[in-house]
Amino acid sequence: MYKILFIDEQQEDIDSFKDYIEEKDLEGIFEVLDKYPLKSLESMIEEVMSMHVDAVITDFRLNEYKENIDYNVPYDGTQLVEGILSEREDFPCFVLTSFDDEAVGKSEDVNIVYIKGILHGTEKETKAKATFLDRLKNQIIHYKSKLEKAELRLIELLEKSKTQELDAFEEDELLKLDSLIEKSLDKKYVVPDTVKRTIESKSLSELLNAVDELKKKLE
Repeated sequence: MYKILFIDEQQEDIDSFKDYIEEKDLEGIFEVLDKYPLKSLESMIEEVMSMHVDAVITDFRLNEYKENIDYNVPYDGTQLVEGILSEREDFPCFVLTSFDDEAVGKSEDVNIVYIKGILHGTEKETKAKATFLDRLKNQIIHYKSKLEKAELRLIELLEKSKTQELDAFEEDELLKLDSLIEKSLDKKYVVPDTVKRTIESKSLSELLNAVDELKKKLE
Protein backbone atom coordinates (compact mmCIF):
# COMPACT_ATOMS: atom_id res chain seq x y z
CA MET A 1 0.00 0.00 0.00
CA TYR A 2 1.36 3.39 -1.03
CA LYS A 3 0.33 6.41 1.04
CA ILE A 4 -0.06 9.52 -1.11
CA LEU A 5 -0.85 13.07 -0.03
CA PHE A 6 -3.03 15.40 -2.09
CA ILE A 7 -2.85 19.13 -1.28
CA ASP A 8 -5.45 21.58 -2.53
CA GLU A 9 -7.29 24.58 -1.07
CA GLN A 10 -10.61 23.35 -2.47
CA GLN A 11 -12.49 20.44 -0.93
CA GLU A 12 -14.25 19.92 -4.27
CA ASP A 13 -10.94 19.22 -6.01
CA ILE A 14 -9.79 16.99 -3.15
CA ASP A 15 -12.98 14.94 -3.49
CA SER A 16 -12.50 14.82 -7.27
CA PHE A 17 -8.96 13.47 -6.87
CA LYS A 18 -10.12 10.82 -4.41
CA ASP A 19 -12.85 9.77 -6.83
CA TYR A 20 -10.23 9.46 -9.60
CA ILE A 21 -8.02 7.22 -7.45
CA GLU A 22 -10.96 5.11 -6.32
CA GLU A 23 -12.01 4.57 -9.93
CA LYS A 24 -8.54 3.94 -11.41
CA ASP A 25 -6.77 2.12 -8.58
CA LEU A 26 -7.88 -1.34 -9.61
CA GLU A 27 -5.08 -2.98 -7.57
CA GLY A 28 -6.15 -1.16 -4.40
CA ILE A 29 -2.58 -0.09 -3.66
CA PHE A 30 -3.10 3.61 -2.90
CA GLU A 31 -4.24 5.26 0.32
CA VAL A 32 -5.06 8.94 -0.22
CA LEU A 33 -4.46 11.51 2.52
CA ASP A 34 -5.46 15.12 1.95
CA LYS A 35 -4.47 18.45 3.35
CA TYR A 36 -5.33 22.11 2.83
CA PRO A 37 -2.23 24.26 2.29
CA LEU A 38 -0.96 25.78 5.55
CA LYS A 39 -0.22 29.47 6.10
CA SER A 40 3.52 29.26 5.53
CA LEU A 41 5.70 27.22 3.21
CA GLU A 42 7.95 26.16 6.07
CA SER A 43 5.08 24.79 8.18
CA MET A 44 3.63 23.02 5.11
CA ILE A 45 6.93 21.28 4.33
CA GLU A 46 7.31 20.29 7.98
CA GLU A 47 3.76 18.89 7.96
CA VAL A 48 4.44 16.89 4.78
CA MET A 49 7.64 15.42 6.25
CA SER A 50 5.83 14.41 9.44
CA MET A 51 3.15 12.48 7.53
CA HIS A 52 5.62 9.89 6.14
CA VAL A 53 3.88 9.60 2.77
CA ASP A 54 5.28 7.91 -0.33
CA ALA A 55 4.42 10.73 -2.75
CA VAL A 56 2.96 14.23 -2.81
CA ILE A 57 0.52 15.58 -5.39
CA THR A 58 -0.27 19.28 -5.07
CA ASP A 59 -2.44 21.81 -6.82
CA PHE A 60 -0.51 24.64 -8.51
CA ARG A 61 -2.58 27.67 -7.45
CA LEU A 62 -3.01 27.12 -3.73
CA ASN A 63 -4.34 30.60 -2.99
CA GLU A 64 -7.05 30.79 -5.65
CA TYR A 65 -10.20 29.91 -3.72
CA LYS A 66 -11.25 30.75 -0.16
CA GLU A 67 -14.27 28.53 0.42
CA ASN A 68 -12.36 26.19 2.71
CA ILE A 69 -9.53 28.36 4.06
CA ASP A 70 -9.68 31.91 5.45
CA TYR A 71 -6.04 32.94 5.00
CA ASN A 72 -3.63 33.70 2.18
CA VAL A 73 -1.24 31.01 1.01
CA PRO A 74 2.03 32.77 0.04
CA TYR A 75 3.37 29.95 -2.14
CA ASP A 76 2.26 27.82 -5.07
CA GLY A 77 2.56 24.12 -5.84
CA THR A 78 5.88 24.40 -7.65
CA GLN A 79 7.42 26.25 -4.70
CA LEU A 80 6.09 23.60 -2.34
CA VAL A 81 7.62 20.84 -4.47
CA GLU A 82 10.95 22.64 -4.58
CA GLY A 83 10.84 22.97 -0.78
CA ILE A 84 10.16 19.25 -0.36
CA LEU A 85 12.94 18.32 -2.79
CA SER A 86 15.35 20.60 -0.92
CA GLU A 87 14.91 18.22 2.01
CA ARG A 88 14.49 14.93 0.17
CA GLU A 89 16.22 14.65 -3.16
CA ASP A 90 14.22 12.94 -5.93
CA PHE A 91 11.20 12.41 -3.65
CA PRO A 92 8.12 11.64 -5.82
CA CYS A 93 6.22 14.93 -6.25
CA PHE A 94 3.64 16.00 -8.84
CA VAL A 95 1.78 19.23 -9.62
CA LEU A 96 -1.78 19.05 -10.92
CA THR A 97 -3.19 22.21 -12.45
CA SER A 98 -5.61 23.73 -14.91
CA PHE A 99 -2.85 26.23 -15.75
CA ASP A 100 -0.14 23.87 -16.96
CA ASP A 101 1.58 26.50 -19.16
CA GLU A 102 2.05 28.77 -16.13
CA ALA A 103 3.11 25.91 -13.86
CA VAL A 104 5.58 24.54 -16.42
CA GLY A 105 7.13 28.00 -16.68
CA LYS A 106 7.71 28.15 -12.94
CA SER A 107 8.77 24.54 -12.34
CA GLU A 108 12.38 23.38 -12.48
CA ASP A 109 11.14 20.00 -13.76
CA VAL A 110 8.42 20.18 -16.43
CA ASN A 111 7.85 16.42 -16.15
CA ILE A 112 6.14 16.76 -12.76
CA VAL A 113 3.35 19.03 -14.07
CA TYR A 114 0.07 17.42 -15.18
CA ILE A 115 -3.19 19.02 -16.25
CA LYS A 116 -6.11 18.48 -13.90
CA GLY A 117 -8.23 17.37 -16.82
CA ILE A 118 -6.92 13.83 -16.30
CA LEU A 119 -9.34 13.63 -13.39
CA HIS A 120 -12.26 14.32 -15.69
CA GLY A 121 -11.65 12.14 -18.73
CA THR A 122 -9.00 14.03 -20.71
CA GLU A 123 -6.58 11.15 -20.14
CA LYS A 124 -8.78 8.87 -22.25
CA GLU A 125 -8.58 11.27 -25.18
CA THR A 126 -4.80 11.07 -25.43
CA LYS A 127 -2.77 8.25 -27.01
CA ALA A 128 -0.54 7.94 -23.96
CA LYS A 129 -0.31 4.34 -22.76
CA ALA A 130 0.84 5.26 -19.27
CA THR A 131 -1.80 6.88 -17.11
CA PHE A 132 -1.07 9.41 -14.37
CA LEU A 133 -1.58 6.61 -11.84
CA ASP A 134 0.96 4.45 -13.71
CA ARG A 135 3.50 7.25 -13.55
CA LEU A 136 2.79 7.86 -9.88
CA LYS A 137 3.23 4.19 -9.00
CA ASN A 138 6.41 3.80 -11.07
CA GLN A 139 7.97 6.93 -9.59
CA ILE A 140 7.37 5.65 -6.07
CA ILE A 141 8.79 2.21 -6.93
CA HIS A 142 11.84 3.74 -8.63
CA TYR A 143 12.55 6.02 -5.64
CA LYS A 144 12.25 3.22 -3.09
CA SER A 145 14.28 0.79 -5.22
CA LYS A 146 17.13 3.28 -5.65
CA LEU A 147 17.34 3.87 -1.91
CA GLU A 148 17.12 0.18 -1.03
CA LYS A 149 19.89 -0.75 -3.48
CA ALA A 150 22.10 2.05 -2.17
CA GLU A 151 21.45 1.05 1.40
CA LEU A 152 22.24 -2.64 0.77
CA ARG A 153 25.48 -1.81 -1.03
CA LEU A 154 26.47 0.65 1.69
CA ILE A 155 25.91 -1.93 4.43
CA GLU A 156 27.81 -4.51 2.35
CA LEU A 157 30.82 -2.21 2.14
CA LEU A 158 30.63 -1.32 5.84
CA GLU A 159 30.51 -4.99 6.82
CA LYS A 160 33.43 -5.78 4.53
CA SER A 161 35.45 -2.99 6.11
CA LYS A 162 35.20 -4.77 9.47
CA THR A 163 37.28 -7.70 8.24
CA GLN A 164 39.42 -6.29 5.48
CA GLU A 165 40.70 -3.01 4.16
CA LEU A 166 38.62 -1.34 1.50
CA ASP A 167 40.44 -0.22 -1.61
CA ALA A 168 40.31 3.41 -2.75
CA PHE A 169 37.47 2.74 -5.20
CA GLU A 170 35.33 1.08 -2.53
CA GLU A 171 35.95 3.89 -0.05
CA ASP A 172 34.95 6.43 -2.65
CA GLU A 173 31.84 4.40 -3.50
CA LEU A 174 30.95 4.14 0.18
CA LEU A 175 31.08 7.90 0.65
CA LYS A 176 29.00 8.50 -2.48
CA LEU A 177 26.34 6.00 -1.34
CA ASP A 178 26.28 7.57 2.09
CA SER A 179 25.78 11.00 0.54
CA LEU A 180 23.02 9.70 -1.77
CA ILE A 181 21.06 8.25 1.15
CA GLU A 182 21.47 11.40 3.20
CA LYS A 183 20.17 13.61 0.41
CA SER A 184 17.28 11.29 -0.36
CA LEU A 185 16.06 10.96 3.21
CA ASP A 186 16.79 14.32 4.71
CA LYS A 187 19.22 16.83 3.31
CA LYS A 188 19.34 18.53 6.70
CA TYR A 189 20.61 15.32 8.25
CA VAL A 190 24.35 15.10 7.85
CA VAL A 191 26.63 12.37 9.07
CA PRO A 192 29.28 14.33 11.00
CA ASP A 193 32.67 14.72 9.37
CA THR A 194 34.23 13.16 12.43
CA VAL A 195 32.29 10.01 11.65
CA LYS A 196 33.18 10.03 7.97
CA ARG A 197 36.83 10.43 8.83
CA THR A 198 36.66 7.04 10.54
CA ILE A 199 36.98 5.66 7.01
CA GLU A 200 40.53 6.85 7.03
CA SER A 201 41.22 5.12 10.32
CA LYS A 202 39.51 1.94 9.06
CA SER A 203 36.98 2.04 11.95
CA LEU A 204 33.47 2.36 10.51
CA SER A 205 31.23 1.20 13.33
CA GLU A 206 29.99 4.74 13.97
CA LEU A 207 29.07 5.17 10.32
CA LEU A 208 27.19 1.86 10.42
CA ASN A 209 25.21 3.19 13.39
CA ALA A 210 24.48 6.33 11.39
CA VAL A 211 23.10 4.18 8.56
CA ASP A 212 20.82 2.43 11.05
CA GLU A 213 19.44 5.82 12.02
CA LEU A 214 18.87 6.65 8.37
CA LYS A 215 17.00 3.36 7.85
CA LYS A 216 14.54 4.36 10.55
CA LYS A 217 13.60 7.38 8.47
CA LEU A 218 12.40 5.06 5.71
CA GLU A 219 9.98 3.26 8.03
